[in-house]
Amino acid sequence: MITLPVVVILLTAGFYSHTPGPCRDPLTYRIGSVDDMFWMTRQEFAREVAKAAAIWENAAGYKLFKEDPGGALEINLVYDHRQAASDRLKGIGDRIDNTKGSYEALRAHFEQLDLEYRQQHAVLVADVDTYNARVRDLKAANDAASRGGGVSPEVYRQLTAEKEALDAMFEDIKARQEELRKKAETLQSMVVVINEIATSLNLEVVRYNETGKELGEEFSEGVYERKNGHQSVNIYHFSDRTRLVRVLAHELGHALGLKHNDNPKSLMYRLNLAENVGLSPEDIADLKALCGRER
Repeated sequence: MITLPVVVILLTAGFYSHTPGPCRDPLTYRIGSVDDMFWMTRQEFAREVAKAAAIWENAAGYKLFKEDPGGALEINLVYDHRQAASDRLKGIGDRIDNTKGSYEALRAHFEQLDLEYRQQHAVLVADVDTYNARVRDLKAANDAASRGGGVSPEVYRQLTAEKEALDAMFEDIKARQEELRKKAETLQSMVVVINEIATSLNLEVVRYNETGKELGEEFSEGVYERKNGHQSVNIYHFSDRTRLVRVLAHELGHALGLKHNDNPKSLMYRLNLAENVGLSPEDIADLKALCGRER
């Protein structure tokens, strides 16, 4: 008679189902793809991820994340047009951040560069037309000389001089075409970055016909996604290591289950505006509210 309750208790324990949660058990993660274009090794990227995880763990006072080869959350560093655009603009001298001042400076620079591009392009088109006309004239003169059985030494010198002039003109045109190509790439990159800021701050975006479809208005530095039972964080863009840690920490916050809050200085604000990597009071309160339901 005494053993019956014990048996019941043991059988009941056998049917207990443990459901892991972000604050009850560490969220396991693994490093996925790390694009070589970022000039960052997997080990370096893993260290930045660990720094981002520590931001939340220090506030919570216990382990929230654990790196594991079979981790549930895959974290990737993906190089595409967003990072390429910023990389091209590193030498232009303008400050690039999510502020109206940065937007206005970049837009003014863009408009000046676009004007120069269009003026140079128009001159180049006219010079190409002139070059092609002179090539046709030289060919006609050569054909006429061939049909006539030859030319005088003076005419020969003239034809040779014209060919040499056209060869030099061709090289100049090629160099200017390359210069304009690079300028067009810079303009396209500026459109990407300007529209990133414009979209974030509800400002006017730049409509630029020369940009490809991939250079749309959306510019996400990173994104957390949960789809078909698979969790992932993809990082697309960062200007320095501090900003990388902030972007990672923001997406790790989403992975825990945190939402955006309304403080622009918060790590979980919808935009990556702050310069530091600390948590705001709102971030800490939301973390405590989340974990308070599970511990």
